[in-house]
Amino acid sequence: MTHDQHENIRAVEPATPAPPTQPLHVLVASEQEELTWAVFDSLGSLPEIRVTGCRTIAQTRYVCALDPPQVIILDMPILTHDPLALVSLANTSRENTHIVALSDHPVFEVGARFGRARLTFLQKPIASEDLVLLLRLRLDESPPLPPDVC
Repeated sequence: MTHDQHENIRAVEPATPAPPTQPLHVLVASEQEELTWAVFDSLGSLPEIRVTGCRTIAQTRYVCALDPPQVIILDMPILTHDPLALVSLANTSRENTHIVALSDHPVFEVGARFGRARLTFLQKPIASEDLVLLLRLRLDESPPLPPDVC
């Protein structure tokens, strides 16, 4: 190698590793301990998801204020004592928080805009595979969908 060729060689700096991504925070709000544990069991093996459980709307509001989740799985019977809590959560949550409302009644709505959040209604029981699929879609989602798509 000649001197001229040596001058054209630049030091190659190692690529900096991408910063680790934060796991998706999923909050489960349900008075039914069995439902909360079923969600924990379904999602516990996924390292990209972190689950928090709450038994009351007051606890849910507290966790949302301190550690805002990207997804809230809300069991509708928890709203018995505070029916407007769903509206409050949707209006005070971070932009594009996805609320998955689990209902005992036949209902199906996916990704509707609701306040600052998006709302999906699903009828119970929901298969754990379907819940995992829903959250994986949320994980793979790049920028939020435009309002006319939702």
